[in-house]
Amino acid sequence: MIPVLSPTISEKGIEEMIKTLKSGWWGYGPKTAEFERKFAEYVGSKYAVGTNSGTTALDLCLKAYGIKGGELITTPFTFVSDAIVGEWNGMDLTFGDVEEDSLCLDPKSLFFTDQTKAIITVDSHGRLADIDGIRTEIKRFNEDYDYKGDPINPLIIEDCAHAMYTPGAGKKGDIAIWSFQAVKSLPTGDGGMVTTNGDEIYKKLRTLTWLGVEKSTYERADLKKYSWDYDITQGEGIKAYMNDLTAVIGLSQLERLEETNAKRRAIQSAYNEAFREVQQIKIPMYSHTVQYYTMQAQNRDELSDFLADNGIATSVHFKPLNMMTYWKKAEKRPLPVNDSVWLKLLTLPVHEGLTWEQVELIISKVKAFYA
Repeated sequence: MIPVLSPTISEKGIEEMIKTLKSGWWGYGPKTAEFERKFAEYVGSKYAVGTNSGTTALDLCLKAYGIKGGELITTPFTFVSDAIVGEWNGMDLTFGDVEEDSLCLDPKSLFFTDQTKAIITVDSHGRLADIDGIRTEIKRFNEDYDYKGDPINPLIIEDCAHAMYTPGAGKKGDIAIWSFQAVKSLPTGDGGMVTTNGDEIYKKLRTLTWLGVEKSTYERADLKKYSWDYDITQGEGIKAYMNDLTAVIGLSQLERLEETNAKRRAIQSAYNEAFREVQQIKIPMYSHTVQYYTMQAQNRDELSDFLADNGIATSVHFKPLNMMTYWKKAEKRPLPVNDSVWLKLLTLPVHEGLTWEQVELIISKVKAFYA
């Protein structure tokens, strides 16, 4: 079966992993610090803080800004992480609708109240969310003559999990998170990153990643004599820091990211060219990372079954959260675009491990189905 997504690693990456395994330092240490420094430089941020997942990175953003309670607005067209972190912090969740082509949160679908404390917007499939548009709608709400309350200024978290690295990602939100889960464009097995330009937010994030402990073991060992003494000054933290085994993979993947993303874009171009004249298919909007190649296809489910019978795995990204039993409560208003577009979406295999023979096979079988 040709997989939809599959991570790969270079021989150099394997060699570096072996060295780290033999080094005796597996927790937060020199490789994590190096990865954080190089990652921040790569995406153009002042600071980067490694985490054990993209989900904990989202949670830490809310905690770093001291947000508890109130309303969190996010997209239903995403993985559950963007919703559940609000629940962890006592927030009431509301879904906005999405744009049909970008599949990102539609700013014009958002309804704010004086309780709106945070917005998590997702760079869906590697396409940048319209954060400028969201800020315009917030300004319009604050200037509305019917609104008599104090101006709202919700925290905007940019979820860049699909956008490693789309030029401009992580630049327009108040804070940004990234994911290195096994099928992302920079895969490390799991792990995440928070990027920020704020000095005080960075300091808070550092202690929040380890249960409020003021100095990591690595920081206390970075002397000729190990210092066992440390302090805990607050109780908000969680155990969320990245370890060196994850970071050493991240460093090797960062080195080859331009190459692996270029392969994804080449596959995207091949699919687009092949399907442009197939009337039953609407090819997707351009993506720099091609985290997923998700087209709109007539008879989606039948096509998926046909491809599976021919040894080709497909998926749907995503079944919306408002279709999930638990999260129906967050659908406060109709979501017409979200509810209709996902029924047509099908994700074809796109990853750097695909051979061109496999790409041609996928194309031929899709065409054969519609023929």
